[in-house]
This record gives sequence, structure tokens and C-alpha cells, in this order.
Amino acid sequence: MDALMPHDPRWVGPYRLEGRLGEGGMGQVFLGTSPGGRRVAVKLIRAELAGTPQFRERFAREVEAARQVGGFHTAQVVDADPTAESPWLVTAFIPGPTLHRAVAEHGPLGPAAALRLGAGLAEGLAAIHRCGLVHRDLKPGNVIVAEDGPRIIDFGIARAVDASSLTATGSVIGTYAYMSPEQIRADRAGPASDVFALGCVLAFAATGRGPFDAPSLPAVVQRILDEPPALDGTGGELRAVLTDCLAKDPADRPAVEGLPARFTAAVAGAARVRPPAHEPTVAPAPPGRTTPHPPTERARALSPGQAVTPAPATVPGAGQDPHSPAAAATRTQAPPPAPAAPEPAAALSGPGSPPPGRETTPATGPARRGPSRRALLIGGASAAAVAAVGVPAYLLLRDGDALDGPSSTYELAFSPDGTTLAAAGGNGEIWRWSLPGRKAVVTRIGIAPYMQPHVFSRDLGTLYRAEEHKILKWDVATGRAVGTFTGETTGRAQDGFVQGLGLSPDGKTLAASSGRGLYLWDTGSASRRALYEDVKFGPAAYSADGAMLAAGSPLQLRKGTADGVLATLDARMATGAVFSPDGQLLAFGDQGDGVRLWNTATRQDVATLEGHASPVQAVAFHPDGTTLATGDRDGTVRVWSTTSGTTTATHEPGASVEALAFSPDGKSLAAGCSGGTSARSNDTVWLWQTG
Repeated sequence: MDALMPHDPRWVGPYRLEGRLGEGGMGQVFLGTSPGGRRVAVKLIRAELAGTPQFRERFAREVEAARQVGGFHTAQVVDADPTAESPWLVTAFIPGPTLHRAVAEHGPLGPAAALRLGAGLAEGLAAIHRCGLVHRDLKPGNVIVAEDGPRIIDFGIARAVDASSLTATGSVIGTYAYMSPEQIRADRAGPASDVFALGCVLAFAATGRGPFDAPSLPAVVQRILDEPPALDGTGGELRAVLTDCLAKDPADRPAVEGLPARFTAAVAGAARVRPPAHEPTVAPAPPGRTTPHPPTERARALSPGQAVTPAPATVPGAGQDPHSPAAAATRTQAPPPAPAAPEPAAALSGPGSPPPGRETTPATGPARRGPSRRALLIGGASAAAVAAVGVPAYLLLRDGDALDGPSSTYELAFSPDGTTLAAAGGNGEIWRWSLPGRKAVVTRIGIAPYMQPHVFSRDLGTLYRAEEHKILKWDVATGRAVGTFTGETTGRAQDGFVQGLGLSPDGKTLAASSGRGLYLWDTGSASRRALYEDVKFGPAAYSADGAMLAAGSPLQLRKGTADGVLATLDARMATGAVFSPDGQLLAFGDQGDGVRLWNTATRQDVATLEGHASPVQAVAFHPDGTTLATGDRDGTVRVWSTTSGTTTATHEPGASVEALAFSPDGKSLAAGCSGGTSARSNDTVWLWQTG
């Protein structure tokens, strides 16, 4: 996933955008989050095409085609608005690489694996054809290798089987290397055309190249029309079925309805022809994993003045068909093999272990000389198990507890005396727990149509919540709206959406970073103090003394009054920015799964903390300033020593981590999640005792 560009929207309808997945001729595809916290792929048509009737028609066709097929065979359509100013389509996010990427990174599939893939794709094509549709652009970039079988995506040029003319005279639409001869001749392209494309796709999967590859486009076309396919490296029934599918005459190709059974029956025979060296050759990634390199527990320490060098990574989409934005929308890197855990630690995460959120695993990795005694380790592992993996014995562990709370939690805060913990959720509720007894008081407020940032006042008496084009001020005790701060109401709809929300330490100034710019409001009168259009999107976070404000994308360090820029950082996707208590360090998630530490005095990077396997969304400093907690979208909380750059603890609450907060005395750490560990559970707030 690439970072959002400054001009990219941060919201499309009710969906919050997290990053770029790809783009093509029709538009961009973004990774997004639904109001309920689910990951989705958002396809947004290009602005320059939105006013063109034929493109709107094509986009509407894609929406309708994908909705008709649905189910197991394609990415399910979640939402769409073809009539919007910038039309958009939202589908379920399917973890797994595209076939093109899988073969490029792992090599061709063995015959048995290729035949199993063929059975799944043929079943999908049969379902498409039963809906009266022809895909017309089946290619490796439009096939997702998911854990439960392949998915066929991108119906942008699908047409009805019974249309009087499926291809306008003289118009060729599709990807040449996988086109049927009739498509190239601009003849009628019926279901048999998809069978030809299926043969091309499976030949690529089995050999690593297209059956009609040639140095130039005219040569590719000539080979498709007049020459036999190159199927070297295939044999037996696989070669036979590919030859049948790639017949020049549509009438000579097999009917797609009988292909799934034919592929399945051939699997055993294919295994005897050439046993694959390592089956499977494609390992789909688990949901949400996007890191292409093994996580490490160490920071990349930098010498003074040294620039941060991003960790080596496979560029998303490398080797992939660039004309398939929908394919990019559902791809995920295959994870590296997990390192073997020491034997005594196996009991912490092996079969029969408690459900997510109930147990903590001490971080493994390089031997540590031991961070400060103030470093924290949270969770429920035994002291013996901790010692077995090399963690100093004085780091005692205490169990974490889930508090019954809102259905989703997006903001957490402790009262100054630490006796109250407050949480704001997506269901229009504010929860307050009295500590340590944990008795809860719930206040109901209005439900926001779109989920946006929240921030509590220091005394927990007020909640500021961003909504579409405005921010509402809520009285926590009564649940009444007592103020409105109005932002952008003209132009693009997304310009009014707030991405970052911060409250000055004295509670007198509210800062909001949006697509229009950085707003400053007086919290007492709700009057606007300033609008800085040179800084847009990104976070909005004050230092503890109010002298500095971090905001924008790219991230800027500004004066606390926001009227002066102190420094601009090379961070275009900063998330969850927070200052250390003394203001010397600025910590934020950057480039997805990394956490950067930046020295505000020297204006230099200190280190990049690596270990998360998905984008970091929440960060919080311990009151002592030497410990940092971070949470990611996959539901992992990591606790770091900022002096050694090592992880001192990990914990998995079970859902995307949206907020983190240490108690004022540093003895408790709270995490808020976008959902519970199951569909009906409300364990969205976790509280650990540290020490």
C-alpha cells in the first residue's frame, strides 16, 4: 500500500481511506475502512472521466455486473454511487496476491496446483455466464489468489451475453495478451472468449509467461490469430485442456460448465506427470497482513544528521498488470515464514491457548542487555516463561482485562487524577469507568453519519467529535450538543472531512486538519481563529506545553499558535502523532507499519521502530517518556523502550487498535478497538496493569 497523496480524498462517502492500492485507466483504488471498522477496497473514478457519459455508463455496468455475480466468485460489492460527482464503488477487501504477482514472486505453479486453480476459475466463469455476462478481460492481474479459492475481479468491460453487439465495430477492448481472436477482430465476444482467456491465464500460471508472448504488440496479435500457443513446460491433461481452451475457433473450445469437473479429475494424473517441488507455490497472506519483509524488534538507529532509509520492501504492484486497479484493490503480500519460537514460549501461543486479547507474548528477537527498569511488559505470561525467552525477570507481568464497553472505541482518555477512564465509540455512546472498581456510566449522544476523529477535554467534561463539514461539542455528563464548529461546506464533499483533531493543553483552542487546511477555533465562543491552507490532512497534535503543533501531510512541526512552520518532515502518511511529555520526541506511524521517532530540538530522525505487520494507527507515550505504546490495524499492541529501540511486550486485543492511553501514574495502559473479539462481544476497551 502506498501513502495517500496530498490531493487524494481522505473520505469517500462514509469510508475512511487509509492508502493507495493502485490505479488504472478508469481511476484509483484505495484501501478503506467502513464505519464499522471493516477493511474495504474503494474504487474512485477519475474526475476528468466523471463528466463523460460513456465512462459513467461503463462504471455503472461494472457495478451492476459485480452485484449480479457476487458471492464466492468475486469481491462482494458493499456499496456504490455511480451518480456521484466522482462515482465510486466499494467492495470487500480480499486478502491475497494477484495471480500475476504470485507467479512473479514465487514462480510458476506445478501442474496439480495449476489444475486446481483452473477448476476454481472455471467455476467462477460459469457463475458469471449464468448471470448473462461475459467478463471479456480475464487476466492474471484480475485473479486474486485467496485462501478459500481464486476470485475473479474487475468487471469494468463486462457485457451482457444477449446484447445485440457486444463489441462496437472497429473497437477492441481488453488486454491484448489475453484476448481471444474474435476480440482482436472486433467480432462478437461471447462466453467462449472467456474460455480462451482462461487458457491464457492458466498457461501463464503454469509456465510464468503468456502462451502468445512476443517482443511487440503486432507480433502478439499475429501469434494469437495465426500461430499455436507456446505451452512448453506443460504436459498430460493440463496441456490437453489448455490446447482445447486456446482453439482459434470459438466453436472448438469446451463449454465452461464442464471444465471444473475436468480440471478436478485431472489433478491426480497431473501430480504423477511432474510433482511440484514445493506445493503450494502460492501462499495467500492472512487478513490484513501487508508487510513484505519479516518484522524485526530492533530500531534502525541513526547517526546525527543521517536521513531515514525506508526498510527494504517489495513495491506494491511490482510486475503486475498496470491496467487493473481493481486487481490492486485486493492484493496483499504473502508473509514470510514465522521464526521458530523457543520451546518454553510455545505454551503462550500454541493450540488450546486463550482467545485473542487474553494473553500476552513477550517479544522474541535479539538478546537484550535490558532497557530501563521503568520499561513495561503487559499481559499474563508466567515469570518462568518470560525468563525462558531472555526477558529480564524483574519485568513482572500482570493480566489484562477487557471492559464491557461501546461496540467500537475511537478515543480514550484518563482523568488527571487517574480515577476515571473515558471512551467514545462509534455507536453514539460515551463510557466512563471509575477505577479501580470499574463501574461504568454511559451517556448517549447523537450517532455520527461518518466516523471521524474524537478528542476529550483534559477534565473529561467535554467531547469534541468531527462530523461531515463540522465538529460538534458534547457535554459528557448530559449528552447534549453545546457547540458547533463549522468547516468547509462548498467544493468537493471530502474537503469538509477532518482527519486530525487536537485540543491545546489549556483547552482553549481546537485544531482540525482537513482537506481545506488547518482550522483553529476558540473552544469557548466556537469562533474561527485561523485557517492555514498550506497544511492539509494528517494529524493534529499539541505538545504538553502547547508550544508545538504537529499537523499535515507531509507532516509539519509548527508553532503552537500554528502561525509559523518550524520544520517539514518527509512523512506523507503520518498517523497517531504524539509528543513525549518533555516535548523532545515526536512519535508517529509512517509508511504503513513503521514508527518514527523524531527529535524536535535537533530536527532530526532518531530511529525507526520496526515490528508491526500492518499500519500503525495509535501511539501513546508513558509519563516517564522512555516508553512508547503503539497499536496497529491488525490488532497488535507493542510496547517499546525508546532508549534501546526494542519491543518489551506485545499484546493482541483481537481487533483494529484505534486508541491508546497511559494513566497519569503510568501504572495502567488502555487500548480501544474498532470491534470486539467476536461479532456480539463488546470487549473493545482493554486495560492492563503495568510494572
